[in-house]
Amino acid sequence: MSTPQFATRPPITDASPPARATGMNVASRLIRLDPGWFSLSLMPGQVDPGTGLPSVRVSLPPNSGGRRETVSISMMRADGWMSTGDEPTLLRVSPAGGEILVTQYWSSAQPGNQPPPLKLERLHPETGAASQPGSGPPAPVAPPPAAEIVAHIEGVGDVDGKLGDWVGMRGSGRSIEGFSLAPRIGLTTDEFDTRAVLGRDWLSPWVPGGRFCGSRGLALPLRGFCVRLHPMAAARLELVVFARFIDGTEIGPVAPGAICAAPSLAALEAFQLRARPLAG
Repeated sequence: MSTPQFATRPPITDASPPARATGMNVASRLIRLDPGWFSLSLMPGQVDPGTGLPSVRVSLPPNSGGRRETVSISMMRADGWMSTGDEPTLLRVSPAGGEILVTQYWSSAQPGNQPPPLKLERLHPETGAASQPGSGPPAPVAPPPAAEIVAHIEGVGDVDGKLGDWVGMRGSGRSIEGFSLAPRIGLTTDEFDTRAVLGRDWLSPWVPGGRFCGSRGLALPLRGFCVRLHPMAAARLELVVFARFIDGTEIGPVAPGAICAAPSLAALEAFQLRARPLAG
């Protein structure tokens, strides 16, 4: 399979002459993407204090017609803009591949008068490449980690936890980017699945128990998650989830299979899972 037209390593720049407006330059480009999951972000750089530029819009090309489902675009800002310091835009590309139109806006006072560099990365398969039921043989399950819960925290790395305890750094403003569950007693990794809330109306596929759900080091915080029990486990266990988000929202108890996320879709800061046997 061919790689994306614009490599994931170097920043995306544009040598074409920009369109000029008063105090602002504009340049657009069409990017062809292979199937999979990608993140697109603005590289760190100087921000014009008067305009807030640079900024980027990501959209489907004009006249997409029946191809509108080839790429799903999830931007964390409701206004559809991405500026320096914003979280990456998530792109989910169908098996047929697809195209996006990227329009860059920057101040005419920008040094070098060049469009802001962008960074396009293919996401780790753990973010969303797990097999769906009936889609083929499941991927091999990695050996469970030593800890019952391993969470990857922004700017910190992996931290260990266990069922019944809060995992994450409550009140810190640091988001959880992914986690894995491997309970030691009462529940095996083949009796549950997890999935990540990545954006508005955007859930990752279900990930088998014991597998890492989310991402590491991609600055893509979880907006929430789900845990579902397989029928035999659900018949003997009660499992509930509590969570705190970086805007201070706390929710719970959330039942198995239900989405655990804040109404604002703020990033997940900490969570707690409680499991106990059902009364016989």
